[in-house]
Formats: sequence, structure tokens, C-alpha cells
Amino acid sequence: MATTRKSPAGLDVIEFDGSESVAAYALQSRDHNRILSQEYEGAADDLYGVLRELGKGHPLLFGQDVKHRANKVAKRLERMAEMASWVAVESVKLNLEYRKQFGELVAPEKTRKRTWDW
Repeated sequence: MATTRKSPAGLDVIEFDGSESVAAYALQSRDHNRILSQEYEGAADDLYGVLRELGKGHPLLFGQDVKHRANKVAKRLERMAEMASWVAVESVKLNLEYRKQFGELVAPEKTRKRTWDW
């Protein structure tokens, strides 16, 4: 059974055929990862609140153990948000590195026309 995996935000439809396609890929990847980062941040807050309400802790600890465990779980989502924002930054750096390494293909140097002939 063959499964096809679809890349997020339609990144799979961008064909690498020139500078514009590399720039488009980097920008679309950046936008997608920014949205993911914001989603993870919001989900971390929501999840923390839900886990605090659902958890039944030890009666002598007055819910501090539930708060601690909920915080550990929410911290994972916060780390995911941070990593997604790092990937967004690296997406921008992709285009910059392409321009640095292949700049002569992006904007070839102009050859000077000789004004005199032997």
C-alpha cells in the first residue's frame, strides 16, 4: 500500500528552476513555520489550563503536583513553538545563502565591451 505524504503549505508544488523558485520556497516555508509557532504557543496555554482543571493531585499538596506536571507538558509545546520560529529564520537564511553561493547565476557580471581592436 503506497502512501503519499503531502508537504505542508504546498511546498511540494514549487519546482526548483531558478532564483524565483528558491525565494518562493523560502518565503512559503517561513510563513508556514511562523503560523505553526503561533499555533503551538496558543496550544501550550490552552493545554496548561485544561490539565490544571482535569488533574487530581495529592490532597496534602493542594494541587501543586498537578501544576508541576501540567507545566512540564506545556513546556514541550513551548519548545516546539520556539523550534518552529527557528526554522522560520533558517528558511530566510536559505534564500540568503543561495544568493551568496550562486550570486553569479542570479545576477551575472556584465562583461565590458572592448572599445579598441588590435
